[in-house]
Amino acid sequence: MLEQNKGILKSELYNDLRLELATKEFVRAEINEVRSEIAELRVEVKQNALLLKILIGIAVFGLTLFNPAFVKLVELLMK
Repeated sequence: MLEQNKGILKSELYNDLRLELATKEFVRAEINEVRSEIAELRVEVKQNALLLKILIGIAVFGLTLFNPAFVKLVELLMK
């Protein structure tokens, strides 16, 4: 009787644990999902880098344009 209960319990435990294990397909699907998210983030970072460069360029242009020494230089060149 004890051996039979032990076998049944072992079989039930094996089946429960087998259902909890991650399959290769599941792991591969998760890895592919993470890879696609990383690719999306790379695109966003590139876009943000471009926007940052544009903002820095506008700031430098604005600071140069309103710099009194630059204005005097332009006035001298225009004469």
